[in-house]
Amino acid sequence: MDVINSHDTLPLPDGCFPTVITPMKEDGTIDYCRLKALTEWYIRSGCTGLFANCLSSEMFQLNQQERIEVTRTVKRKAGSRVAVVSSGGLNCNSLEEQAAFINLISKECDAVVVVVNQMAAEHEDESVWKRNVENLLQMTGNVRLGLYECPKPYHRCLSPELLAWAASTGRFYFHKDTCCQTEPIKKKLELVQALDRSVSFRFYNANVATLLMSLQHGGSGFSGISANFYPQLLVWMSSHAGHDQSHYVQDMLSIFENVVADMYPASAKVFQNLFEGFEGATTCRCMHTTLNEERCLKLAALHRIMAKLSHDLNLEVLNPAMFLNLTVARQCVSVVTEIVPEIHTDKNKQNRLKGMFVITIDVIVQCKYVRRRSLRYQLDARVDKKFL
Repeated sequence: MDVINSHDTLPLPDGCFPTVITPMKEDGTIDYCRLKALTEWYIRSGCTGLFANCLSSEMFQLNQQERIEVTRTVKRKAGSRVAVVSSGGLNCNSLEEQAAFINLISKECDAVVVVVNQMAAEHEDESVWKRNVENLLQMTGNVRLGLYECPKPYHRCLSPELLAWAASTGRFYFHKDTCCQTEPIKKKLELVQALDRSVSFRFYNANVATLLMSLQHGGSGFSGISANFYPQLLVWMSSHAGHDQSHYVQDMLSIFENVVADMYPASAKVFQNLFEGFEGATTCRCMHTTLNEERCLKLAALHRIMAKLSHDLNLEVLNPAMFLNLTVARQCVSVVTEIVPEIHTDKNKQNRLKGMFVITIDVIVQCKYVRRRSLRYQLDARVDKKFL
């Protein structure tokens, strides 16, 4: 079986793994152009990995092909710059079906994350979970795996002992912990750290309130929802647990989370729209609602305070719109290639017109912001028909 990085036993990097949201158009279809721009935004903000096709991605509302395509899009955009992980089988009718999907999607990412609550029914105990995982390991060859304590459809958290067992198998490289409790996190990290040093297991906390504590006790980083709002702050936090400002930043992030979590993931899409030039649909499949004025005002306030805190830490706040421009500009080349033959059959004049378009694209990319919906108009407006 051809699996990406199946031969690679190197651990995933420490740092911040955003839970990538899935941008959507007004009609609810996936906006892959914005997804590529967001992927670049996370990476340029300093994130060391990306968790695509997770609950933030509305994975339960995506069909199987969309889950694969979302993962493929993020991985192709990221390339080898950062690690990309993606959830495995969801709502499968059998363990065999779940393993088949894991094997399939493993070709599109660096590790496939096993959703913990998909390995046993809510009423079943840990012995059933362990037995099912053992069987899953047999069915998935040497695919690199991860674990995700997803809170839906029901919240199943692993005991420290069971997590340590999973880590000891050598098959799990990623764990997103959502227990949100200090003592269980400490115990989990203690048992994992007691394992053989050759085990390439990494522990990423999804909870902001306990993030600093987990980092100080050996956690690998952060993988949570607020990285969709201000990734640079979570990147900083993940690598500055010993900094004299870390407790202050932890306090601020904990307060921020109250606004972040309200009506999420719609809140993330509204927040990202506050970046000039990145306005777009805030459609979500997992919820059909519009944020009221009070919530929007709180998000706007959060945007301002986030920028101030970033400035105080000497962190650059990147605008995802700048990466949307680059994505759109590259698409212009293919657009030009398609429409030029329709304008004139003379090859020399075609080449001259292409040159004009290339210049126009360069101008657009250098502009601070550009909106996709007006791009074709901008290009058309610059075509001097006298060239023909």
